Amino acid sequence: MSKNKSERLLTATFDKKGNPEWKSTLSSPDDSYAVCHMIPDRVIPVIFVPGVMGSNLKGIGDADGVRWRLDSEFSMLMWLTRGPAKRKRYLTPKKMVVDDDGTRPSGTAQHGEELKRRGWGEVGAMSYGDFLVWLENALNDFTNTKGGHRDLLIGRTLGSMKSDEALLKAEVALSYRYRFPVHAFGYNWLDSNDASAKQLRERINSVIARYKKEKKRCEKVILVTHSMGGLVARYCSEVLGMSDKILGIVHGVMPAIGAAAVYRRFKSGTEGGWLATKVLGEDAAEMTAVLSSAPGPLQLLPTPEYGNGWLRIDGGSTVVSLPRNNDPYYEIYTVRGRWWSMCEDHLITPRTTMLSASQKREIDADWADFSDVINSKVKTFHQEITGEYHPNTYAFFGSDRHFKAYGTVQWRTTFQSPRRPPIPRPNKDVFDAKLNFYGELGETRTALYPHGMSAGQIAPNEVFRISEPDEDGDGTVPHRSGIAPKEHPGMKSLLRISVGHESAYKDSDIAREFTLRAIVQIVQAVKGTTLDYE
Repeated sequence: MSKNKSERLLTATFDKKGNPEWKSTLSSPDDSYAVCHMIPDRVIPVIFVPGVMGSNLKGIGDADGVRWRLDSEFSMLMWLTRGPAKRKRYLTPKKMVVDDDGTRPSGTAQHGEELKRRGWGEVGAMSYGDFLVWLENALNDFTNTKGGHRDLLIGRTLGSMKSDEALLKAEVALSYRYRFPVHAFGYNWLDSNDASAKQLRERINSVIARYKKEKKRCEKVILVTHSMGGLVARYCSEVLGMSDKILGIVHGVMPAIGAAAVYRRFKSGTEGGWLATKVLGEDAAEMTAVLSSAPGPLQLLPTPEYGNGWLRIDGGSTVVSLPRNNDPYYEIYTVRGRWWSMCEDHLITPRTTMLSASQKREIDADWADFSDVINSKVKTFHQEITGEYHPNTYAFFGSDRHFKAYGTVQWRTTFQSPRRPPIPRPNKDVFDAKLNFYGELGETRTALYPHGMSAGQIAPNEVFRISEPDEDGDGTVPHRSGIAPKEHPGMKSLLRISVGHESAYKDSDIAREFTLRAIVQIVQAVKGTTLDYE
């Protein structure tokens, strides 16, 4: 009689608290034996930090019931009919908080309660759900060490422009000696990124404390970021001094030195498809109502590192390029009353008229508040993170002609006017010209040239149109900003790919593979720490 000596593999399942368990049923007597693949008790949590508008928010106080919920396109339809006034009323840092009850995608071995505890309900499932599931499974495939995602990366290069080292078998083997529970960190993206960074610091400490309380060895985390989340992570790591508790950071499509598209959105609304423009803001009125009092999105404006001359005003015979002296805060962001001014003061608070003296005083107060945000929050934040990167940083960025982004923003004369035909204006001043029509909210502005006109004459004017995106990028972040940290000593590897900004982790297999490879490479830094097995 032959004896059955086959193994019976018991696959681990997880309870509502994320703890592994193995279940076996009695069978007929034979010589088979149960095999359990043990789950490591040394834990390196991976915390995903989303981009601007990528966290779920809910209103408090008189905004109770308002939701910014990115469960699906349907969940965002409520914003199609909300104009400037309602956006101004609700989408402010003080009236919105993180909503942790968003959709938690299925497809992992983890219970829904555990995923909520890990913060998965805080971030937009529409943008990040599939990626979180993929990453959780790829990092915790203990029964699939042969043929799993990490195994398939051994010996493969991905085409990185800096340090394209393929994974070694020993590096992957080391990674399997740790558990990588994937967490998500939602934050109030309307608020300043330094405030969000402080909350990230608290989250990192609480996550580490949780696993220690569960008698697991946990000392450090790995951060994976998308877009503006990279700025939050950099501030947390380098400015707030959390670098020692972060084993490494992987940045995806980060606007390292800002994006000129923010200026364009102030003047003309969100670029892109129909749904994006309708939901995020389709014209200057809707965007200014929100952006003018939201430090987080304002901190995506180009920094001085971006350089001079990224805003151009082409009047045909006269071209003005700004900034001239590497001070965009003074030379662009807080310039008031010009037709090209980034923030049009009368749009900060939506009004039906602007005739009374009291309303003019209110506009003055609005402008003072906006200028204070630029100088005390935007400029200061930029100064604090300039050149600051974790010493174990990996990044990928989008740069392709099929995803043009605003490297420069140009206003070009159309040489026509709705009021009168063109006339020679040898002394026209395109820089100091005022705004002629307050009703212009899209891609054109009419400049008013009052100088040199005699009494009773109609003041000449000229229509300018804003340019289309001009630089290879990801549709939002231009090449120059994505590649900016290349030479920083902390940048261990940098990959250029063809991908759209919002869908970077959703649409690109190379982006996912690079992220997974980077995490395995980051893990090698455990050597010599308390997480080391030696």
